[in-house]
Amino acid sequence: MMKNHLPEAQNGVHYLTPPKTAFEEVYIRLRTKEQRVHDDALVQQLPVVLATHPHAKEWQMRKKTQERFCRFLASTNHPTILDIGCGNGWFTAKMAPFANEILGIDVGTEELEQAARCFGTENVKFACCNDLGLLPEAQFDLITFNASVQYFEPTNAFWESLFRLLKPGGEIHLLDSPIYAPTGQLAAKERSANYFDQQQEPTAQSYYYHLSWNDLPANHQVRYQPPNRLLQLFKTDSPFPWVVILKN
Repeated sequence: MMKNHLPEAQNGVHYLTPPKTAFEEVYIRLRTKEQRVHDDALVQQLPVVLATHPHAKEWQMRKKTQERFCRFLASTNHPTILDIGCGNGWFTAKMAPFANEILGIDVGTEELEQAARCFGTENVKFACCNDLGLLPEAQFDLITFNASVQYFEPTNAFWESLFRLLKPGGEIHLLDSPIYAPTGQLAAKERSANYFDQQQEPTAQSYYYHLSWNDLPANHQVRYQPPNRLLQLFKTDSPFPWVVILKN
């Protein structure tokens, strides 16, 4: 059904909009410096990595999130899912056995083509889309953001653009992204700016937002609350909440 709304694929990717080249260049450079750009073989194994991987502990945490979310999906009736900010598609693929159809979208070419190579199937499609208004209304049961909502400015118009895409009773799920207390937003922005400066990628700051609890629509609930910082030192679960936003 989703394929009826998509243009013909190029290298496995359906281009609803041209790739956002400036962002992708900064993003790929930064992720390469952070050792987060992987070959197809490793991407197909994610979130499982060797203990020697530089981000092994982080992937352990993300695996817990993925398993928790897939347990939730197993209790649903095979929803149609929009995965926004899908990147290389590893999380999109993990949801596939529990879904009717999945569309993973992002704004670059490199990771989307990798996602299509590694995970594209008849019911799992990947598209380049920088304008949510181009997607069909009331098409999706669930919208997921897995470690990606921080790349979107959390305005009222943004949330409304997501609600437009959901079927009645649909849900938005925010996973593995920080959500700050309003009093902590400024300090978080300063930490990010310092980090991007250290990485010699200061322009990355202009693409990165710091979502606070006050930025969320009122109709949200917390499905998973991480342990406090002291307990987190001894655990391998996600330090970020799982937030569900219900359609109005």
